[in-house]
Amino acid sequence: MTTDNKVHLKFDFEDNIYIFSEAVKQQTERIQKYGHGGEYENYERLTVQDFFDNDKPFNIEIGIGNGEFISEYAKKHPDQNFLGFEVMKRIFRRAVVKARQVEHENIRLIHFDATFFVSILQDESVDNFYVNFPDPWPKKKHKKRRILKTKFIKLLVQKLKPGGTLCIATDQIDYAQEIVENLKPIAELSSVYDTIYIDRLDDYLPTKYYRKFVPELGVHFFRLKKTGG
Repeated sequence: MTTDNKVHLKFDFEDNIYIFSEAVKQQTERIQKYGHGGEYENYERLTVQDFFDNDKPFNIEIGIGNGEFISEYAKKHPDQNFLGFEVMKRIFRRAVVKARQVEHENIRLIHFDATFFVSILQDESVDNFYVNFPDPWPKKKHKKRRILKTKFIKLLVQKLKPGGTLCIATDQIDYAQEIVENLKPIAELSSVYDTIYIDRLDDYLPTKYYRKFVPELGVHFFRLKKTGG
């Protein structure tokens, strides 16, 4: 369906939980037809109600891994909505299994590029973004592929409500330091901690990845609040 010559993406979530990119053939055909690489003006802006049948607080996790974090958070906060993205099919299928075990209707998982969907969200519509252990691309020649560049962080800030938060966890100290540098041009974000990031967070839900790497490398946590809330 289109409105004012703009494409409105509609989602039918199987079992109220997940959607495979293969299962939205019409949507991906539209994306290919109307543009993906930056041509986001061709799409109507999406809100929480496009994914859930309510307007409860809207949380998004980018890169859900095996789904442990988002599933446990959805279980812990039944009065909030949780939308997760994962591009790797094999990993995504594991997340689907985990989400089904939770059996809550406040979780949706999408096997697709998060950057695309975040770009067509309505501005100031998201309460919290979570980016847990993003791919560090450790080889020097690959570091340009890291997702948390200044441009992408600015996009997340644009979509956050005033007072909303961007929460990041990484076990790579050089990635944490790079994030610090990438945050410098972004005046709208400030750390809720006394320092820009901390190395221990007692109320963090311990995922399998977290349990595996905390003893060895330690984890660096950012919790950044958008001004105005």
